[in-house]
Amino acid sequence: MKLLDQDAGSAPIASSRLHSARRRLLLAALAGSSLLAISGAKAQSKVLVPGQSYMGARLMQRINEAGFPDPQQGISGQMMMFVFPVAVAVSTMRDIYIADSGVPALFRYDASLDAMSVLRGVRVTQQTKLAVLNDGSVVVTNGGSVPAIRVSRTGRPMQIVDGRLGSANYDEVAVDVTSGKYYGLDRVQKRLEEIMPQGSGATILPERLLPDQPVAMAMDGQKLYVAGRSCQCVVAIDLFGSRDATIMVEDAGLISAVAAGGDWLVVADSRDKILRIYRQGALVGEPDYQSLRLLDPRGMAIANQTLYIADALSRRIMTFRMRS
Repeated sequence: MKLLDQDAGSAPIASSRLHSARRRLLLAALAGSSLLAISGAKAQSKVLVPGQSYMGARLMQRINEAGFPDPQQGISGQMMMFVFPVAVAVSTMRDIYIADSGVPALFRYDASLDAMSVLRGVRVTQQTKLAVLNDGSVVVTNGGSVPAIRVSRTGRPMQIVDGRLGSANYDEVAVDVTSGKYYGLDRVQKRLEEIMPQGSGATILPERLLPDQPVAMAMDGQKLYVAGRSCQCVVAIDLFGSRDATIMVEDAGLISAVAAGGDWLVVADSRDKILRIYRQGALVGEPDYQSLRLLDPRGMAIANQTLYIADALSRRIMTFRMRS
């Protein structure tokens, strides 16, 4: 059942309309609808076409090693609503991983089952970042609180970086889906490391590749993009050829999140409250948060020509189809 959402930037809703919206939510839960989806925003952007916004889903109580529900248990009718989603990542299998620091929990939403499971034992905080490898596993980082960990789509631990062989406590993470290598960034030490999908060590990359005060990171399979706070810029790092860094974006404001994929680069500016959208290096759009009905975008991901945004204050995952 799809529920029509009210405009986040509109005036206060009348009491009768608010009660009506609450009734629709209650009816959806009572009807056992597994996915609470609200219709897309009426954005004015010509580049971003609004899609569904996910508020929560039914939970799978028990799953097998393949990630499917136990035939005996099935999918429960219990609804789990997002509280404060801070990060999102999407696999090639179309699994959507959501880190919600308000619960706190790491969820995996399975579109084929229209339900989600909890990856138990994975710590989630407001600093959590996610990146998905091509086998469907997900890397979870939490800054200086705990070492980075890679888990399967069922939550089984697969890899932990040894702090004696690498920084391990990464603030940002990005994945090269082609090779399976992933990259961890320690903001405080200004340290960028390359981690193979096997083993427990990491290779330190030259510090000169990073801008001053690095704050966000993303990768599109060709280049690694790192945002710098002091320069208000995004640099593109060639990790497979010259290993040089070039400035890709300038005057980007206060960058809070970056996403890359399929020739697209999206930069969230929390100062001017806009998204800057680039296609093949050219700026193609600058929609503001209000037109997209965004309040506090904390994490972003691009997959299958779709932009996914974890909007913490509105308690939902928003999607936008990207078109040139």
